[in-house]
Formats: sequence, structure tokens, C-alpha cells
Amino acid sequence: MIYIEKLTVKLPKVEALKNINLEVKAGQRLGLVGESGSGKTMLGLSLLGITPDPAINSGILKINNLNMLNASEDEWIKLRLHRIAMVFQEPMSALNPIKRIGDILSEPIRIHQKISYSNSKKKALRLLEEVGLPEVEIKINQFPHELSGGQRQRVLIALALSCDPEILIADEPTSALDSNTALQITNLLVSLSKNRNMALVFISHDLNAVARTTQYLAVMFKGEILEKGPTNKILSNPQHAYTKGLIAARPNLEPKFKDLEGKRPRLIMMEDIFYSNEGKSTVTSHSSPSFLSDAKNQNLETNDEKHEPLLKVIDLSKSYKLPRKNLFERRCFLTAVNKVHFTLEHGQTLGIVGESGSGKSTIARLIMGFEKPDTGKVSVKGNDINKISQKKLRSLRSEFQIVFQDPFGSLDPRRKVGWSISEPLRAQTIGSAHKKLIAEALHQVGLKPDDADRYPHQFSGGQRQRIAIARALVSRPKILIADEAVSALDVSVQAQVLNLFIELQENLGLGVIFISHDLAVINSVCDDVLVMKDGNVVETGPTMEVINTPKDPYTIELLNSASA
Repeated sequence: MIYIEKLTVKLPKVEALKNINLEVKAGQRLGLVGESGSGKTMLGLSLLGITPDPAINSGILKINNLNMLNASEDEWIKLRLHRIAMVFQEPMSALNPIKRIGDILSEPIRIHQKISYSNSKKKALRLLEEVGLPEVEIKINQFPHELSGGQRQRVLIALALSCDPEILIADEPTSALDSNTALQITNLLVSLSKNRNMALVFISHDLNAVARTTQYLAVMFKGEILEKGPTNKILSNPQHAYTKGLIAARPNLEPKFKDLEGKRPRLIMMEDIFYSNEGKSTVTSHSSPSFLSDAKNQNLETNDEKHEPLLKVIDLSKSYKLPRKNLFERRCFLTAVNKVHFTLEHGQTLGIVGESGSGKSTIARLIMGFEKPDTGKVSVKGNDINKISQKKLRSLRSEFQIVFQDPFGSLDPRRKVGWSISEPLRAQTIGSAHKKLIAEALHQVGLKPDDADRYPHQFSGGQRQRIAIARALVSRPKILIADEAVSALDVSVQAQVLNLFIELQENLGLGVIFISHDLAVINSVCDDVLVMKDGNVVETGPTMEVINTPKDPYTIELLNSASA
């Protein structure tokens, strides 16, 4: 099916792929793992013939015994129509937002397989059933934004299967999905590969997903394959120091005991493995400079109101109107959050975990005041944010800040990062000492003051997340909300950012609400945890207690899917 020998892809400033040698046969499942920038996606694009225009390709690339490296665009189009397809990472970007699901799916079937509109719709329905989408008769008439993340990913897989490919490339198909949905998607890809005798190239930074999905594994770093072989063998007995680092950097569900000073253990990072293997490997990973312990925010440490909780959420509820299926149907409501109650103390890290649609992000928006609750109360330092005046709320805003999931989407690409970091200061009309506060915030997250003069695209994913954290810290808040702040990062960068959150919490005395769908991440950074399902808190308590002795069946289900 796929035969690659000494494949090299040169871009103007970097050699994206270097002497790649791989072979994938019909029905085989190959995993590609590595950090961001390792060349995984570039290899996938090479297999589709859609590398960037400046790229210079050399070597041998055969697909179904056809040498495609010097093939014409017409030959590539014919191959992409009938032989090979790709599932891209972000389904919301890959699906047309103004077309219904049925039209998106039936279009390539109708055009390329020369069948009627009605027959193409029937095949679209069969594809949606094959990928396990519920209520296909309803979903086929909906728009992408009306589906959940996991459902959109299933639609994207159905779209890739629409012309019956023999090879499927899946690029990070589970990166931002909760553990239950990710398990369903990986199981789906395996079953499709077996049932159709279809070769699968699975690109991911999630080693658990790779272990469940693939038979063979290639570990990539800076365009090279460092190690390859059977997946189980490599993950159980890695030979290269870089592979060992990737495996060790994964968060896990083992108990995390604090030391005598009350400090939480740090996650192992790539550098720890390289230092211990000094002389055995020349690979160096992302640097992770720890900010100095003297970079403490004195305003946060000396608080005269320690007896007053930082945040109280009391019987918080929020519902949304659902669209009517027809004109005469009664209006229905979706309860996103139902009577949620919790308290955040000084220096506490509270985790909120659950599947997509469980209400985690809705709680974050309600706490931040982006939306108003139907009932209940959000009290920040004794102030109900929904009852105080706008003027007082604006002055209180500096006390609580949020770090969003996608730093590239939350940073203005046309502005230097210093401008973006200073945004909360401008909102608070703090006119003086901007540069000093920006430099301090960058220092606290392990970046340099000079980085303020660069643009977001000039940083890696992990560095952009640090910038987003710096923006949240610059107004010296007492409460920090992290909404899926590490879900799309590879394991080594994720370990750096999680260690950063631990250090910030200890050095600045922050109260942190850490929202995630990953229980292993919650276990690494949180003192207490709320487990949510369908807007309800089904279990709460100290993190170690909830993870080691779960009481609710749903918590047990999440733990089982996380360790699968």
C-alpha cells in the first residue's frame, strides 16, 4: 500500500523530513508520535501530495506501486478520490459551517461517484450509521455547530470514507476529546480498518490512543524517525532516550503525595530523561525554564481576608433553549448546569472533570460573568458578581482571570504579545508601569521580557499557552480559571505547562479552578475535584480519594476509559 524510502522534504528554512523509511500494508495500522514540529503532519501531507509549494521533495514514495513523488496534479487528484483520504485535527474548521451534514457528505459522493442526489443521501445515512452517530435521521439535517465535538469528529471520519479509500490518515483525531469520546473514536477507527481491510496511519501525541489503535509505531523528532517497530514492544521497552522521555512525561493516575513542605510533586519532563541519559543521546527537547521563586506576587501572599473564601458558587443553574423540530412543537430546554455548589479557598486548586457537554465550560463562563445564571449565586470575595454595579464589577475583574483552551485563537495574531498581555491592564485603566508588569508576568511564566516584541506565530504551542497564562497573571488576580488549557498540547509541552501551574499556585498563592476532561491531568495538579455529568455534580472530594476509591458509576467509567 505505502512504501517510503529516504523521503526528504526541504522547506526554505528547515528540513521538515529527513530520510524517512516506512512501509504500511493493507489492513495495517501505523502510529506516528512525537512533539509538535516533529514532522508527523508533514509526513501525512506528503502521503496526500499536498506539501507546501516551496517544499523540495526527494526519495521514493510509492502508493499502490505507483511512484507518486513526481506525479502530476491530475494523478494525485485521482489517487485522493479513490485510494487515500485524511481526517484532519479540527472538525469545526474542516466542515463547512453553512452546510447541513447531509449536504457536506453527499457532495463528494454525488460528484465523484456520479450518482443521483437521493442515492448520495442514502449512502450518507449509511456512512453516519457506520461511524456510530446517534439519531442519523435528525443529525443529517443539522449544521456542524449543532453537534458535539465527538459527533463532528465522526462526521469528518464519515466524510473521509465517502469515496471508499484504501488508506486513511487520521491527524490528531482525539486531541481535544474527552476520554470516553476518544475511546469511542479509536475503537471506531480500529473496527473500520478491520472491516474494510483499510490501512490506517494514526498521527497523535496521545500515547494511550496510539497504544489502543495501532499495531506498529514510529517515533519522530525534528523530521527524523528515531525508533520504529511493534507498538507494544516500543511502549513497554523503549530504546531511545527521546521515546523514554515521551512515555515518562505522560500524566498518570498514580497517587501524588505532597512533601513535608506541602509541595506537590512535579511531572517528569523530557530534560529529566536527557540529563539522566547524558552521553547516550544528542536529542534536546523544548527548554522549560522554571521561573524564579523570588517572582512572588506580594499582593496575593498578604491577604487580610483569608477567612473569606475566594469564591463561592451556590446552587448555580443555567438552561438554554433548544430549536423546535417543527412550528407547533413545545419549546424544550437543555439544562447545562443544575444546582452546582462549591467553594474555592486561598491556595486551593479545584479540578472540574467530565465529558464534553457536561457543563464544565458553562460554569467557567458563569463565574467570569460572561453569562448570567438562571438561578444561584457567584460570589467573588463576598461580592455577588451578578448583583453589583458594572463599575464595581470592572474594578473586581482584576481579581479573577481565565486561560482559554486555544492560545492561538485567544491571542490577536496582528498584535505583538506584549500588547495582548497588557489587555487586562488597559481594561482596568492602569496607565503606568505597563512594561514593568508585562516583563514580570513573562518572567513568572518562564519567558523573557524581550518576547513581548514578538508575534504569536513566532512561538511554539507551549510558549503561546505560557503567554496566555502571563496575560491572565498581569493584573495580579487571586483566582485563575484554566479551561482545558493543556488538552491540545503534546505530552512534553503539557508537562511543562502543568509544572508551571503548580509553581504559580505555590509561589503566588492563587486559587485555581482547573477544567479538564483528562483525569490524569486533574490528578497531577488538583487538591480537590468535582466530577460532572449532564450539568450535575455526581461526585466531589479530595482528588486522591475520588480517583482511588470512586463511588459513582460514572466516575468509575471515566477512570476505566482513561486507563484503557
